[in-house]
Amino acid sequence: MTSRREILKAGLAASAVPLAASAFAARSARPEAVALYKVLYDTRFPESVAFATRAAEHGHAIHAMHGDMTRFWYDDLYHRWRQGPAAIAGLTAHGALFCLERLAWDQGMRVVFRAEHTVAVSGCVAHAVEGPAALVERAADTVGGRGWAEAMADIAVQCPRRRTQHSMAHIETATATPSPPVEKLYSWVIARVERA
Repeated sequence: MTSRREILKAGLAASAVPLAASAFAARSARPEAVALYKVLYDTRFPESVAFATRAAEHGHAIHAMHGDMTRFWYDDLYHRWRQGPAAIAGLTAHGALFCLERLAWDQGMRVVFRAEHTVAVSGCVAHAVEGPAALVERAADTVGGRGWAEAMADIAVQCPRRRTQHSMAHIETATATPSPPVEKLYSWVIARVERA
């Protein structure tokens, strides 16, 4: 004769099957994100600080610079990359991105996500975004309002590890930035790209 305990065990096991299946489906539908070693930000720009603050809220290690990424390279990243490739992200001016992009080539890494942020004539910020299609689509849905730097951090930390369809978009913020940056800023992710 079947005991009450066996019936309860069977019921619990049966109810767990749909939960496990939906969790597996969610994991397989959403590509695994790149593991970021550090998120670099430039203290000269409030947008960059906001980007780093949001990345830290996601649990990522952040590293501050003030216009020059040389100390970050010599004191930190150079030594880490000697051990092997490690993905990084940031919101910086062009100079830091340019240098880190070139240095990453020796590690077999590339800029896999990039967004250029430019103050438009209207005072709003225009964003030219390119990278994995899912991230570009998310940017088009979320970056148009206030808090665009935080929205870009939310997007960058979800950059998929595996190569996906590449896309581009041009977006403009709905409202002017209170203190617009005096130069173009770039949010970016540098990583190795795994083939699907």
